[in-house]
Amino acid sequence: MTLKDKNRIFLFLFIFSAIIFLFNITVLCIAAAAKSIVPPINPMRPFVLIPKGGLCPYNFNSSLAAIIAFSLSAPALSIAIFKGFEKTPSLEILFFSGFIISCVTESARILLPLFGFWKTNSLFLIYIGRIVAAGRFLAPISLFFATVFSSAEELQNAERNIFILLASTCAFGFFYPMDTTITTSTCTVLWGFRKFFAVIRVFIVVVTIFSVLAEAYTKGINGIYIKALGIVILATGYGLLCNTDCWLEFFIAIILYASGCVLYLKTVHYLENTWN
Repeated sequence: MTLKDKNRIFLFLFIFSAIIFLFNITVLCIAAAAKSIVPPINPMRPFVLIPKGGLCPYNFNSSLAAIIAFSLSAPALSIAIFKGFEKTPSLEILFFSGFIISCVTESARILLPLFGFWKTNSLFLIYIGRIVAAGRFLAPISLFFATVFSSAEELQNAERNIFILLASTCAFGFFYPMDTTITTSTCTVLWGFRKFFAVIRVFIVVVTIFSVLAEAYTKGINGIYIKALGIVILATGYGLLCNTDCWLEFFIAIILYASGCVLYLKTVHYLENTWN
C-alpha cells in the first residue's frame, strides 16, 4: 500500500466521520427541541466507577455526551493523522484507522434514545447492538494489529492483514449473540456472555501491551515504553467512555482518552521519524 493510498484512507475517514458527526448533532438538536428524546426505562448500569458514596449517580445526558465525544473524536483523529503523518509511511498508523472506525460505530448508540427504538423489539435493536459490539471488538484488535503487524517485513502483507482485521470484526459482530430484552444506561442493548466479552477485550489489550514492552526491550528504545504507556491510558479512557453514564466518569474518561491519543500518536510520529 502506497503513501497516497494511506492518505486517501484517512481523508475518506475524515469526510465520512465528519458527516456522521454533523448528522448526530443536527438530529440531536432537532429531537431536543421537539422534546422527543426517549431515555431508557429502568436501565441496567453496566459499570459504576465508584459504587458507593453517591459520587457516580446515573445521568442520561452524560451518556449522550459520551456518544457525541466519540463521534467528534473520529474526524478529529482522522484529520490529525492526515496532516501529521502525510509524509510518513506507517503501517502502525494505517491499522489505527480501525480504532477510528470503532469510534464511528459508537455513534449508532444515539439512534436508540432519539427514535425510541427500545420501545419495541425491532430489528434495529439487533442491528445497532451488533454494530456497537463489532466496534468494541475492532478497537483493541486494531491496536494489536498495529503493534504486531507494523514491521517493515509486513509491508507486502498489509492488504491481507487489513482484510483479516475487518473480516474478523464483521464476523464477530454478525455471529455474537445479542440480548435485546435488556437495555443499558449507556444507550445500548446487552450482548450475551457480557463478562466473557469484556475478558476478550482486556486480554487483547494486555497482549498488545506486552508485545510493545517486548519490542522495547529487544530494540532497547525507550520511546517504545512511552508508546506502551500511551496505549494503557488510551485503552483505559476508551473503555471508561464506552461505559460512561455519569458526569464524573465522563470527565475522567475524556481526560484519559484525549491524553492517551495524544501520547500514543506523538510517540509513534517521533519513532517513525527518528528510527526509520
